[in-house]
Amino acid sequence: MFLSKRWRFVWTMLPKLDYTKSNRRGYRKICGWDFIDKSLQLHKAPSLELLSIQINHQKCPVDFDIGKWVDRCVRELILRINFIPTTANPTSLPKSLYSSKALVKLSLSGRFLVDVPSPACLPSLKSLVLKFVVYKDQDSHVKLLSGCPVLRYLYVLRDNHCNVTRFSVKVPSLEKLEYVDRSFFHNDKRLVIDCPRLNYLYNSGSFRDGFLIKNMPRLDVAKVLRYGYHPNEEFLTSLSSVRFLVLGPIKVAVFSAINFSRLINFTLRIHCLDNWLEPLMLLLHKAPKLKALKITSVEDFRWKGFGGRRAEKKFLAYILANSNCLKTVRISLRPYKADEVKKKIMELESMYRVSTSAQVQFYA
Repeated sequence: MFLSKRWRFVWTMLPKLDYTKSNRRGYRKICGWDFIDKSLQLHKAPSLELLSIQINHQKCPVDFDIGKWVDRCVRELILRINFIPTTANPTSLPKSLYSSKALVKLSLSGRFLVDVPSPACLPSLKSLVLKFVVYKDQDSHVKLLSGCPVLRYLYVLRDNHCNVTRFSVKVPSLEKLEYVDRSFFHNDKRLVIDCPRLNYLYNSGSFRDGFLIKNMPRLDVAKVLRYGYHPNEEFLTSLSSVRFLVLGPIKVAVFSAINFSRLINFTLRIHCLDNWLEPLMLLLHKAPKLKALKITSVEDFRWKGFGGRRAEKKFLAYILANSNCLKTVRISLRPYKADEVKKKIMELESMYRVSTSAQVQFYA
């Protein structure tokens, strides 16, 4: 646009707008809302293949309105608000978002309020990502998912502030589900899955959050990575049709008489003192097609962006006190002043470790 005036407004017809930029070190430079708002007003294309906006909470206006841009036939929408204090009110989304006929991919990251009118209608949506969002009530996510008749992929990331206790995923068209729960020491949360076309399941979290799996006859790959979880026979039976299975690090309770007739690749992550050998032998007798078996224990634990909050410290204390085979613990601390970093390192180094050989390393 500096070389020729005729190029000055060429960008106003571009089909993709990404308001983030990575520098040489890979860090993203976040645009201010004024720049985003003014440039969007100048944009003239009737439709957008991609609209990606990342903004800091401090720079996000109270009247954050993305509705006028969603109405312009956006096919892929990515919204992310960074550095949000837990006391901040969630950011509302326009009602028109839940009735977009053009939207194919939607990603929400941050304290966005999911307040779904009844019914939602997203006839083209195939991919949905929900990270750290807040739901108006216990049925908001159910209303959202029920309005997505062709949804293929769902990614859900929850933390202690998620206000839904029973997260139900009942989507007939869903093929891939990734569900991560970082709600440390919350035992009242439940995951319910009823997806007849699901072929890939990734479930990661901590402790004894409940499962209820009703209908997954086509499941081909399952990865269940939960600390301190005791899988029962009913849960393992729901995984009996898979070909690729990863379990752990869990306390293996029972494999019983379950037939894994299609299983060809199995990875088991164990706690060192668990009575896991006998149940594993039972599984081997019930998996006639098994070709690859991998058994691992927790030897290397890494935590990037450790903030030192109470729940984080409790979870780290649990890992150190229960992982007998730990050799290396690498913890990346969030940016702090020098004296605060020293204090946090001393506090973490004083935590009890059941593995006397475990080395704790800290880095920026």
